Amino acid sequence: MINLVKRNSGFTLIEMLLAVTIFALLGVAGFSILSNTVKSNDISLAHGEKVAGLQRAMIVIERDLMQLAQRTVRVQGEQKPQPFYLSHGEFILDSESQVLAFRRVGWTNPLNILPRSEVQSVAYRIVDENLERLQFTFPDPVQGTEPKVRVLLEGVEQIEFEFYNTSEKKWLDKWTEQGLPDGISILLKTKEYGEIKRIFSVSAQVQS
Repeated sequence: MINLVKRNSGFTLIEMLLAVTIFALLGVAGFSILSNTVKSNDISLAHGEKVAGLQRAMIVIERDLMQLAQRTVRVQGEQKPQPFYLSHGEFILDSESQVLAFRRVGWTNPLNILPRSEVQSVAYRIVDENLERLQFTFPDPVQGTEPKVRVLLEGVEQIEFEFYNTSEKKWLDKWTEQGLPDGISILLKTKEYGEIKRIFSVSAQVQS
């Protein structure tokens, strides 16, 4: 009687090593794809947040300029107000670039409960490469009054203003007229986006 012995078939060492290698390569490829996806998503979110921050800054500026008041300004607590509704210059209010200061109306004070006016003193400046909005509690702050500072946009190296004179039909670097310009151009020189220029209409001239 002949005994037939069946040999058990299995994986050889080379086959096992090949399978482990393929599995490892698939794992590395999958991790790389996942890592790149997460990184791309983070970059997109960061970029979206920066764009949203830029849009918020422009909305704040537009809201201020839309409610410009025909009221003379005191920038640094002068005894007499300046004869113009806009104060514009360089390196004032500790700024590292140009400054624009003015009065705006519409600072809500329901039933006059708060001890302040509805007219707000506002200025824009550049400090430490930040675009800052300054606001004072009173329309005519005395000398030494510290403003509330709000950083609107980071990474801004310089800001420049121009003013449109309808009668002359041209843009001016300085505004020395008694009234308000019909438009204000703001040029921001930023690290992230390069130069950004926005033009704001100043159609409503409010007496205060």
